[in-house]
Amino acid sequence: MVKTVCVIGAGVAGLAAIKHSLDEGLSPICYEKDSDLGGIWNYHDTSRNGDPSLYKSCCINTSKAMTCYSDFPIPKEFPNFMHNKFFKKYLDMYAENFSLRKHIHFEHRVEKVSKADDFGDSGDWVVIVQNLKTGTIDTIRVNFVIVANGHLYRPNLPKYPGLDKFTGKVLHTHDYKDFKEFEGKRILVVGVGNSASDVACELSRHAEQVYISTRHGTFVVQRVTDYGRPLDQVAVTRFSQALPWKYMRPIQFKKFNKKYDLSKYGLAPNGRFRLTAIAITDELPDRIILGTIIVKTDVDYFTEHNVIFTDGTIVKNIDAVIFGTGYLHDFPFLEEGLVRIDEQFPYLYNHVWPISLEPPTLAVVGLVQPFGALPAILEMQTRWVARIFTSKCQLPSAAEREQEVEQRLAMIKSDPNLTRRHFIVINAVGYMDKLASLIGCKPNLLKYFFKDNALWRKLVFGPCTPQQWRLEGPGRWEGAKTAIESVEENTWFPLRTRKAGVDMTKGLYEEWKNLMKKVAFFFVTIGLLRYMYLMSYGSAFINLYSGFTK
Repeated sequence: MVKTVCVIGAGVAGLAAIKHSLDEGLSPICYEKDSDLGGIWNYHDTSRNGDPSLYKSCCINTSKAMTCYSDFPIPKEFPNFMHNKFFKKYLDMYAENFSLRKHIHFEHRVEKVSKADDFGDSGDWVVIVQNLKTGTIDTIRVNFVIVANGHLYRPNLPKYPGLDKFTGKVLHTHDYKDFKEFEGKRILVVGVGNSASDVACELSRHAEQVYISTRHGTFVVQRVTDYGRPLDQVAVTRFSQALPWKYMRPIQFKKFNKKYDLSKYGLAPNGRFRLTAIAITDELPDRIILGTIIVKTDVDYFTEHNVIFTDGTIVKNIDAVIFGTGYLHDFPFLEEGLVRIDEQFPYLYNHVWPISLEPPTLAVVGLVQPFGALPAILEMQTRWVARIFTSKCQLPSAAEREQEVEQRLAMIKSDPNLTRRHFIVINAVGYMDKLASLIGCKPNLLKYFFKDNALWRKLVFGPCTPQQWRLEGPGRWEGAKTAIESVEENTWFPLRTRKAGVDMTKGLYEEWKNLMKKVAFFFVTIGLLRYMYLMSYGSAFINLYSGFTK
């Protein structure tokens, strides 16, 4: 009898969960509150409580080569950094290619997930679902549950003294859609993460003045790096991830300050370097130097119309406050205590499994924050989960899982430079390799070094694209090698919209390089001739000296 798995949510993680449940011979039943798939990428003109939401102009911060599912690359015609409508189209294509829609029940909300009466023996779950079109309630029993509804739906709204008396508009970036109602206004954006930076920059083109408040500051990186190459294709490589970051941090600090001296822009973080204190934004420093955004320190308190900051400065006549202060982790439909969360730290083994649940028939996918693209990581989690459910992989005991989680929490708390934000932060490549090792699909680099050195060089020094974990093992995909080798071509393909002129500096650079080769050749030749002369002269002198001494 085919076993059933309930997938909650049809976003990026949910689609991967459906696909890999099918791959492992399970029967997925997916429930999605919305009328279409995509999760946060299914854009709506209005935000709804309890639903993920994004602003109209939102684009992805990671390149298409890194952001795709591992066995379904994004078409080369798509932009490298896609507007949300392109990424939604890609998700539609993925669902169509693998026939996933027929397993999704749209406009169905999961109200409650609880253990079956015989859970100790069966590990089964009882799921209560409401049909949002008809209002009817259904109850089903399933063998497994994958929680894939994400964590970007419950905004974190901090409490500040006087905020309740503030007469202006107060909202979270979750509820922001576009600039239209803020034209000519004086706006304060609290936070300096990716969304907060994007919103502040967009508003700064239309508002009277935008202020951005940051408690700790941030480093700023752009989507592209030297020579216009996508940043993540340079930063997320096996070689770069293997470097000793503890000693490389001063170099990284200098690199992040190369174009803008962030301390002069009021952005540089307070305290020691932290790699996770990074905002990906192409505009923020430019808007600051234009004066359309003014950086302030943390908010102290509000009055009816004004904001007072911790350095004592005051900004008067603020019309609106927009909080870009992240989200809270919450699973209101799960049986209480099933997923333990203390002060926003989720007690999940390898960020997936509730530590004390036996048998482990429920998994949480998506509660991670990498520096880099997320979809391939969510996909890897679902691949691992599906193989655990089918007993092709095994988990350690509940006691061992709890020990691992407690050690991770102790490590984070022992470092004064780490905060609650780091509870779900992961090293993308290291985490993927760890799960891939458990599945059996981690690429064998030593084998490729001898068998296919050209591919090995791409695996180590090139961008660590998701196809690296499809080269071998369970889930092996025949197109993986070609996809890895095509990254360069696919990156520049959508930019070839006209025949561009020749880069004049490139020719000069080649001439300079050839000249240096000739100069080096000249000096090497002179050195060799001089060496030969000295050796010949020395040999003659030795022979002459030997003749005199006989």
